Amino acid sequence: MKGILSSILGLFLPPDKDSDANIRIDSDRDGKPLFRDDVARYVLDELDRRKQERLPLENQWRLNSNFLAGNQYCDINVYSGGVEQLRPVYSWLEREAFNRISPLIETRIANLKRVKYLMTVKPRTSEIDDYEKAEVATAILRHKQNTGDFEELKNTLIAWNELCGSAFWLSWWNRDSGEEILRETVHVDDGENPPYEREIVYREGDVDYGLLTPYEIYPESIFKQSVENQRSIIVEQIKSVDEIYDLYGVKVEGASLQTFTLTPVPFTAGFGLESTVNVIGHREVKDSERVITYFERGSRAYPDGRLVIIIGDRLYCYGALPYTRIPVVQVKCRETPGQFFGKSVIEELIPLQRAYNGCVNRIHEFIKQVALNGFITEEGAVDVEYYEENGLPPAAWLVYKTGTQPPRPIPNGQIPQEILNEREIIKRDMEYTAAVSQLMAIGSTPSGVTSGVAIENLKEIDSTRLSLTGDHIRNSVKAMARIWLEIYKKYAATSRTVKYTGANDIGKAIVWSNEDITSFDIVFDTINELELSEEMQRQRFIEAYQLGLFTDENGQIPQRTKNIALEMMKIGNYTGIMNLNQLQIQAAQNENAFFENGVIPEVSELDDHGIHMDEHLRYMLQMRFRILKTRKPEYAERLIDHYRQHKELAQNAGMVRQLS
Repeated sequence: MKGILSSILGLFLPPDKDSDANIRIDSDRDGKPLFRDDVARYVLDELDRRKQERLPLENQWRLNSNFLAGNQYCDINVYSGGVEQLRPVYSWLEREAFNRISPLIETRIANLKRVKYLMTVKPRTSEIDDYEKAEVATAILRHKQNTGDFEELKNTLIAWNELCGSAFWLSWWNRDSGEEILRETVHVDDGENPPYEREIVYREGDVDYGLLTPYEIYPESIFKQSVENQRSIIVEQIKSVDEIYDLYGVKVEGASLQTFTLTPVPFTAGFGLESTVNVIGHREVKDSERVITYFERGSRAYPDGRLVIIIGDRLYCYGALPYTRIPVVQVKCRETPGQFFGKSVIEELIPLQRAYNGCVNRIHEFIKQVALNGFITEEGAVDVEYYEENGLPPAAWLVYKTGTQPPRPIPNGQIPQEILNEREIIKRDMEYTAAVSQLMAIGSTPSGVTSGVAIENLKEIDSTRLSLTGDHIRNSVKAMARIWLEIYKKYAATSRTVKYTGANDIGKAIVWSNEDITSFDIVFDTINELELSEEMQRQRFIEAYQLGLFTDENGQIPQRTKNIALEMMKIGNYTGIMNLNQLQIQAAQNENAFFENGVIPEVSELDDHGIHMDEHLRYMLQMRFRILKTRKPEYAERLIDHYRQHKELAQNAGMVRQLS
């Protein structure tokens, strides 16, 4: 949340001392005085209430974390309100954990990472000016995604979403970010320390964003389904005293606080064996303090909303919400009607994982009983204590008392086939629950599935079910981008420059301000890849290509379509086999981009005039050219002249061929 307060001038209150805790800072809904201590007490009491309401969900998240980490002999104690280890019924029982949850979740995460999030802003109206400003807003969003840690944060968000069922984006205006616009040296005399000179750097400001885990979010009610339905959101984070000073300029003493961590503990695995597993527990962090941020959206009593920041138990910031809405966006793994927090797939996999562990452990117990067979003997026939202590290694002598019957092995029989079948059934059930089939998980088809149509149907079913989570992530990215544009609209008052890569990797730069943002309607350039994967798109293109659907009026397939086919087939070193026609197409497209930036290329004798004419005409029929004609008419006119030169030279070349 670095810089979240840098845009809120005057909201930071003086240091909270015992003598000024009752300073009036506002009025409540009834018009009565609202004091500093009242606000802090209200937020802290509200936080405690919300923690109690959310506790059952938090216990479920901890249980999910334990099962994902491999600690699968634990459960929620409804009486103590926590996760505790389960004791073995017998010490000899096999209690190994055969973790299938982890690879299934890894498969889901790997497929969700394939989804792309390239966004475009739609114009508010059909006016040329709105098209131009929509192009500016699109460039802003793409620049923000490309210059930040969007991919890394998105991947982390997917992991938290799969673990707990929810994750959150937080966006804010950071006045200390962006390009430097002014630097000056000021004289500082605070009356407590000797006067000194300090250099201050002023920047143009920029939007920042980050992730919040569900452990840090406390909604007004867990039974209101979305952030938009919540009147207020509380964010609680544990930060070190140094980080608090860097972020807020506030010096606090700090304390020792508890936070979650992975802790290795010994675990009884049966047959006298022990193993070590990672358990989600608490650890103590020193020199840290709680930072509590209270977001309240606008209401009749507080039309501009409220923003409250408490560090420890003292109020440090109180004022209006600096944004048009609570700048928190939620993503869910699986949506539960009437619930704020989403549901993780792990929650449904836990009962199946327990059944799988039990089934495989019983199989292993049977194998060990066969290998370490027991004996039936008369009382007093053998030295039982000796054999219990030393066992019966291969080729050892079994000594029994004279006059007694020799010990005989306990008959074990054969393991029932139903148990082996049950293991496979549970595996299939887990894959189905996780929306990950055997084909997606390990690359092989289930037994009995051999036809190509059945395999394609299986792929489509997998992608469709997994795409529900992918749609939640895509919708959250769109909602966050809308908040970015709203924040830019409010705070980016000065002109600024965005450098980005335009068509055909041509570098471009635009100068813009908040007046250039008029639309907040955002769409994705591609569909959800989980609904129609890249492989399926390529296969459909190849089928259409083979059916001759791309032929022209002469029954020929245009060279452009052939080039697209080569690219869709992912033929290695595609650029090395490109023919001259493709190079001519790229050269003409680059010229279109050059004209947009005021660079006027000359017609060359090396140009294929027919191809260049096609590409220039295709560009001039698009909305981008109409925008260029309105914004830079002289550039557009030169492109038209350029097209005419190609046309004239092509006609002359045709006359020469006729004469020859």
